[in-house]
Amino acid sequence: MRPQNLYTPSFLALSVAALTVNLGFGLPLAYFPFYALSLGASVSMIGVFTASFMATRALFSTRFGAYSDRVGRKRIIEMGLLGYVVTAIFMALSWDWISLLVVRALQGVASAAVWPVAEASVVDQSPKERTGEALGFFLTLSLIGWFAGPFVGGVFQHIGQTILGLTLEESYRLPFFAVSLLGATAALLIIWKVRETRGIRASNPTASIEGDVAKAVPSHRVAFYMKILFIFALSNGFAVGFVQPVGVLFLGDNFGVDPLIIGTIFSTAGFIGIGANYVAGRTADRTGRIPVIALGGYFSRIASLFMPLTSNLLQAGSVITARFLGISVSMPAVRALQADIVPERIRGRLFGKLQAFFNLGMIAGPIIGSWVYDLFQGSTYVLQISSITLVFLGGGIPFIMSGALGIAALTLLVLFVKEPSRRKQGAVITPQKFALGGVNDSTPPDS
Repeated sequence: MRPQNLYTPSFLALSVAALTVNLGFGLPLAYFPFYALSLGASVSMIGVFTASFMATRALFSTRFGAYSDRVGRKRIIEMGLLGYVVTAIFMALSWDWISLLVVRALQGVASAAVWPVAEASVVDQSPKERTGEALGFFLTLSLIGWFAGPFVGGVFQHIGQTILGLTLEESYRLPFFAVSLLGATAALLIIWKVRETRGIRASNPTASIEGDVAKAVPSHRVAFYMKILFIFALSNGFAVGFVQPVGVLFLGDNFGVDPLIIGTIFSTAGFIGIGANYVAGRTADRTGRIPVIALGGYFSRIASLFMPLTSNLLQAGSVITARFLGISVSMPAVRALQADIVPERIRGRLFGKLQAFFNLGMIAGPIIGSWVYDLFQGSTYVLQISSITLVFLGGGIPFIMSGALGIAALTLLVLFVKEPSRRKQGAVITPQKFALGGVNDSTPPDS
């Protein structure tokens, strides 16, 4: 049985490793589009870099997740972190935009081995009644690294250019070496402290893991819910992808700010919302997942609709902050709902598949979003409503499309997915029993 203590050394080490990797991953976010442009890429090609990363991540996340169900989570995470170290070095050494694109795609493979497997390991190690809290804590530390990354990366780039006297292109390369070092640190932490939770070595050396996986057949109800979750992940990825690569360009083109300022805005916005992540996870354990998902999800998506109306950096920063706050509220509840519904013995495979659907959306979203941004950047549109005059920035149109699509996907989830009851007729309904067909299922939980 799982230990009731949530904050074990293994769980804490996995969370700190996630913080470290996300810090490294976030370092170049404030200037990566500019780096690609400096190597010869066109504005319309910027989305292809994100799409290439997501394409390989989508292709391999289900495979790595399923493989972790059989051979163990820890080994797969270690492989992925090694990939992070190598690809970060080669991103710093890229000689043109094509070589950068190839390495970016390879980095997606490394990511596929880390994130769905790491989340599955977190859920494996957490008491069922505290899954939301566990994911809230894990995601909070992950987001601390993610949101600190752009600011730290902007500082590195600024120091390289202004103090070390590097050229602009050389200053873009500098932070990638720090990314590699952070990835190596995270790998050592995983090797040292994280315990294995799946695979033959994690429990009974004579157990048939393949047989366990074969027994985990979802009920018809859960199969329907999984389809909704796949659609939600796909649509959400598409909506997020619309604005991820163009957000940096929008701030730079419309308000004339450099990577340090852009990184500061993203980091500040993230930290304002980050405190809500852990609280939202605990709240989702007590009040249910769907209300928390709806609260944060609608707030973030509605905020996106206001980006084209911003006329100064303060307004744009406020919209970005509102988006991050809503995402921080809904994220642990979404992950906890997935953990409640997904059958435990095939958690790695289905977590990977959910990531794959999200990534598929992220493939098309950035390409179309960058194309739309390139088409409308620099243009303005005036809408007169009675005595009110609204001025829309054309570069903000991808944000409108993202918000509208996100609202549609969220509504689908809220209307058609019913989370498992915590108690029924005095008996506790565990997520595994719910996933395998009800309270009469006698399959014991994993060790």
